[in-house]
Amino acid sequence: MSDPLKYPEPPDRLKDGSALSLLKWFGPGVIMASVSIGSGETLFASRGGAIFEYSIIWCLVAGLFLKGVQMYTSARYMTLTGEHPMESWRHLPGPRAWFPWFLLVITLVCFPFLLASLSLLIGTFINWIAGVERNLDVLARLWSSLLIALAAGTSLRQGYGFLELSQKVIVGLLLGTIIVAAIACQPSISGMLAGLIPSVPVYEDWVKEGFPKIAAKPVWIEVISYVGIIGAGLPAYTGYLGFIRDKQWSFFGDKRICDHRDGDTLRAIDMAPENIARGRSWLLPVRIDILLSFVCVFVFSAAFMVLGADLLHPKELIPDKMNLVNYQAIFLTELHPSLLYVYQVGIFAAIGGTVFATFDVWSKTTYETMLPIVNKPSELQYLQVKKYVMIWSVVVGLIVMWGGLFWEPLSNPVSIVQIPALIGGSTGCGLWCIGVWWVDRVNLPIGLRLKGWQQSLLVLSGITLTALGLIGAYIKLVGA
Repeated sequence: MSDPLKYPEPPDRLKDGSALSLLKWFGPGVIMASVSIGSGETLFASRGGAIFEYSIIWCLVAGLFLKGVQMYTSARYMTLTGEHPMESWRHLPGPRAWFPWFLLVITLVCFPFLLASLSLLIGTFINWIAGVERNLDVLARLWSSLLIALAAGTSLRQGYGFLELSQKVIVGLLLGTIIVAAIACQPSISGMLAGLIPSVPVYEDWVKEGFPKIAAKPVWIEVISYVGIIGAGLPAYTGYLGFIRDKQWSFFGDKRICDHRDGDTLRAIDMAPENIARGRSWLLPVRIDILLSFVCVFVFSAAFMVLGADLLHPKELIPDKMNLVNYQAIFLTELHPSLLYVYQVGIFAAIGGTVFATFDVWSKTTYETMLPIVNKPSELQYLQVKKYVMIWSVVVGLIVMWGGLFWEPLSNPVSIVQIPALIGGSTGCGLWCIGVWWVDRVNLPIGLRLKGWQQSLLVLSGITLTALGLIGAYIKLVGA
């Protein structure tokens, strides 16, 4: 029988308690915030505001809350056990590692669709900046292909430190400019508060007349897509937990992979008060990182949704097809025409930065998912995994992207991203929550388990996200 697990001593800067010292723990979360902002908020938050005004603010709040519960409980579990939830799920009843295999398949399906949608987003944006008026579809895909090639080449050379620093700069600049714009447009406080009350929105007459293809889709597809895409999803969250290893928090201070099992059983944790206190102190960086990450995403999403409601809705403009992020320029040009260039640089940095970060995040996600699947985890090489992830994502992503010239369902980046939003941003996240609830109850001692109300929130998040994803997929496929 192995000795009970003892938590390492936290560093002095964790015990400091000053605001500045605590802010320094904001690290992996900024990468998740940047990936989320670049892939969802710049388009879907403003699109939702343009179509439905303030009436879907509740979707934004609900989606971020449910995913915040998912992320905190997962990171909490990994910090307290030294074991990624994926490793724990290898021991679920049934065939070996069936749940990690299932999540791996979902994740790999999401990658190329996300890459195609993201790169098309920036391709259409370059068309607009360059003033291109002919062959928009082909040129957008050419720009997108060049960006993918550049991002793939850069990703092979950048390390975690540069990735974190660059995303902090991008997120900081974007938040500052968009918050100023949102305040300047003087949004309706009463309208925003009313939008917090859950309700099923409706398409107004101008949407039905001017955008018949949008109005032809069930409202629930739009609504569920917002919940699924805003705040990121399964392809990013698995990798986020892997970054805890890179930050060397808790048990990962002197090793990347902790073997804390005796056979199929997780080793007992020393329940001495001083050891429990050390373990709980390591949860502080996790709380700070996840809280600040979701605050950034919420502020940015809320600002873009408000600006969409106040500036795009009255002008009857909806970001769609080849006009995905150019309409939103009025968010800043309403303040001063010269801010057009600030918007162009900011959005290019946001979406382009997301594309440049995705290969690292997705590779980390795939690596963490494969660790419990392979027979010898210590021999699994991250760079080798990264190479295959990039090949898969780029090749299939380019096929999806260029296939839009010949097949209507793949012609619109909004339709493309709805696929990973439903299976990876909703259903996959929901099943993940149920899995975390199971391992928390099975592997943690009573004194360290989630409290009753926390378990209830986790199960509620799991059921809600799973149901939304399945309902959305059914409506999209059947058209009910």
